[in-house]
Amino acid sequence: MHQYDVLVVGGGFGGAFAARRLEHLFKGRGERVLLVAEENFFLFSPLLPEAASGTLEPRHAVIPLREFLPRTTVLTGEVTSLDVAGRRAKAVDLNGHSHEIAFRALILSPGSRPTTRSIPGLAEHAVGFKTLADAIWLRNHVLRQLEAADATDDLELRRQLLSFTFIGGGYSGVEALAELESLTRDAMKRAYPKLRPSDMRWVLVEAADSLLPGLDVRLSRYAERALRKKGIELHLSTQVSSCEGGRVTLSDATVAAYASGTIVWTAGQRPNELARESGLEVDDRGRVPVDPYLRVAGVADTFAIGDGAAVPDPAGTGRPCPPTAQHALRQGIVAANNVAAALGVGDATPFRYRNRGLAVTLGRNQGVAQVKRLTFTGPLAWFMGRSYHLLMMPGLARKSRVVSDWTISLFFPRDVSQLGGLGRPTPLPPPEG
Repeated sequence: MHQYDVLVVGGGFGGAFAARRLEHLFKGRGERVLLVAEENFFLFSPLLPEAASGTLEPRHAVIPLREFLPRTTVLTGEVTSLDVAGRRAKAVDLNGHSHEIAFRALILSPGSRPTTRSIPGLAEHAVGFKTLADAIWLRNHVLRQLEAADATDDLELRRQLLSFTFIGGGYSGVEALAELESLTRDAMKRAYPKLRPSDMRWVLVEAADSLLPGLDVRLSRYAERALRKKGIELHLSTQVSSCEGGRVTLSDATVAAYASGTIVWTAGQRPNELARESGLEVDDRGRVPVDPYLRVAGVADTFAIGDGAAVPDPAGTGRPCPPTAQHALRQGIVAANNVAAALGVGDATPFRYRNRGLAVTLGRNQGVAQVKRLTFTGPLAWFMGRSYHLLMMPGLARKSRVVSDWTISLFFPRDVSQLGGLGRPTPLPPPEG
């Protein structure tokens, strides 16, 4: 049995910044903090679309947890069971070995996973866009589609290969589509003279009547116009009825079913099931309700943050805070303060949050941004979004690498190498003779 003062579950924005804050609060003291995360890095998710398009080196969108948290014990693995009342947990590491953990205080931030509706064919033919592996795979897949399209003279097959469908008009879906559309358009101009932009079909399907929820409606409309100007089809107030056989059928009967070689699902996330399986109360969306201090009701010294927590919005909207990186980061810091207070260090504080603004990139030199009541569009908004992401990125070395990538992308085209074999070693041949 390993004893810790604080157990942090999850290495995303909430968990990583909670542990980092605890390092500061416990500096020079003897408290021990354990963070359990499925990867040995913290993914800076706002940069995921640029990592997918090749604008940014994928490694520069992550921060190694052991470097980010030098005084925290990091266990790469998964918490498989949690006895909140008994202050016990079990985790399994990469070797499959089980670890028994005892703790005094708990911060739950296990994040979320894609959730799909019962759409025929979706699970078989669609991919998600949540992890770094998703981004790398999708980039390689898009480039592979270009190669396959270039190799065929069958126009119907070419149209299928170059048909890209994104389901979900939130921030990640819009940014990923816009970045990858720019990648393919640039690649065609430089490396695929046989192919034309008119051979491609980019489709974005959104069930709501506008894109980018939470943004000023004027910015949503601007984004819609900008995407349509690129030739991207937008189907708002529309749902996907079927993806069987790789053919997309929409609820809008005026749109004929079509074969799509790429289907990306970004329409929904559901909190990790750990809280529910541990017997904690959850709402209808699987989130743990917490009070303004981020405390779980009825359980001492237990806090929940991030995608898996229903945190009361300090703005008084009556709804929980949206599951954004901004909110998770701030919640992590406040949860750490309150955990430390529960252990006798400092005072507890409620979660207060002032929105620093939102920015969405729509491909190279195009974007929308909102700071309080001010709205910005075009290249200025694109630059503001990059500047804000750079400010959020921890560490001078990581910031420098990101700036270097961005600078190179301003003067040189994206690399179109298909690195589909990454992570898979070439098998050795059988013995000769």
